[in-house]
Amino acid sequence: MAFISLGNRRYVRLWPVLILLTVALLLIWRNLQQAQKLAENAKIGGQKSADLLPNDSLRSNFPAEDYQDYEEPPKSIRREDSPRTKDLQELLKCRNRSIRFQRLQHGEFWLLQNLVIGRKSLQVGCAESVTYTTNGDYTFFDNLETVASRWRAPVSFAIHTPGYDLNVTLDAIRYVRNCLPESESIRDWVTFHVYFPNRHMPDFVPYDEAGVLGQPYFCTLANGSQVPPPYTLVARNESYRAVANLTYPINVGRNIARQAANTHFIFACDIELYPSLGFVDQFLDMVARNHSVLALDPKQPRRVYPLPVFEIETGVQIPADKAELLTLYRNKQAQVFHLKVCPTCHMIPGQEAWLNQSSSAEDQLHLFSKTLRKNKFKAWEPFYISDNTEPLFDERVTWEGQSNKRIQNFAMCLLGYEYHVLSPAFLVHSPGIKEFSKNGSSRLQYAKEMTKFIKNKIEPEYRVLYGQNSACRT
Repeated sequence: MAFISLGNRRYVRLWPVLILLTVALLLIWRNLQQAQKLAENAKIGGQKSADLLPNDSLRSNFPAEDYQDYEEPPKSIRREDSPRTKDLQELLKCRNRSIRFQRLQHGEFWLLQNLVIGRKSLQVGCAESVTYTTNGDYTFFDNLETVASRWRAPVSFAIHTPGYDLNVTLDAIRYVRNCLPESESIRDWVTFHVYFPNRHMPDFVPYDEAGVLGQPYFCTLANGSQVPPPYTLVARNESYRAVANLTYPINVGRNIARQAANTHFIFACDIELYPSLGFVDQFLDMVARNHSVLALDPKQPRRVYPLPVFEIETGVQIPADKAELLTLYRNKQAQVFHLKVCPTCHMIPGQEAWLNQSSSAEDQLHLFSKTLRKNKFKAWEPFYISDNTEPLFDERVTWEGQSNKRIQNFAMCLLGYEYHVLSPAFLVHSPGIKEFSKNGSSRLQYAKEMTKFIKNKIEPEYRVLYGQNSACRT
């Protein structure tokens, strides 16, 4: 009995060890099974991301061709540079810079920079193209197709998305990349950045590009009708920005779009302004053809290259070139931008000569006239090509406060910048002639307060920072 008792105690002590060994063997066997299964999946392409989506039942309500799975962006493989690009890269001494997603703080804003990247923009070298940098909120997405299809080069688009405006914006990004006639141009060229105030955070933000594009999108309903654009379904006065009574930080967006560009030359432009066709190649050809158009000597005054801006009547087709523009102008269907609102803001240096100079498709882009932002042009607000080294836009100035571009041009005046106007290229605002209106009384109040702030605060600061010149005005 004593022997049996002793033996039982010995076996009792062994049971925990046997149980642990058994569990360990089971875990090892399970891991081996999973590894084998994953290896088999890899051989046949793996499980598609769409199979992991929780709402597969939605597919039955939509045509299969309108649903696509998220695909990883192509690897950034630089194609062989053209002789023009090699020449310009040597001339400009710029460095190619990759585009990658980043979460950043920008003052009081959170920024998801390069959240969705244009496929071709990802591969563009610094001297290979010109980036159209612009800004807006979801209500401006209706302009994107026209901009992308006419520019056909990198577009850097910074979008203000406080609170639930981010949700509409993400839907809008998916829509414009897939459901429009020019969606391929948008997928190729447009890189989207979203930013929002840290005091007006969205409930959810995507962690990467797959978090945006991995969601299902549908362009047509089962009955074949077109799904309406998401940016038309939430009225401007129902946006989070409007409900929270937030001002629009236009210069924050302008700076974000500029700072994200990976080309040497940029075009800081408003998204409602559409360029004449073929401009990017025309500009780079001009520089390659005649290096003297650039101020390469540090002793030379710095320079930028404005495009004349026009507006056309509603219903008129946007002109492709200067010949078509001049036809509209002579028929009184086009005029200089803001002619009835602020005649001096966008008048062209040498305006009559520019308008009287005919143009043909064979005309090469050239420098037409040169001026400083003084005297007759002291209130000028040009849109221009630059090397992205001019002063940033002052972020204390909002869209409602107006004068948001004048501050930067005031700084450039103090620095002695020259403005070399181009021809035959131009910009056209989205159709519709702007008229002066007193209905925007709230904006007039903002503008009055901002003008006072500029005169009392910003202008004295700039004169300390950039120098004294009594001919320069804000």
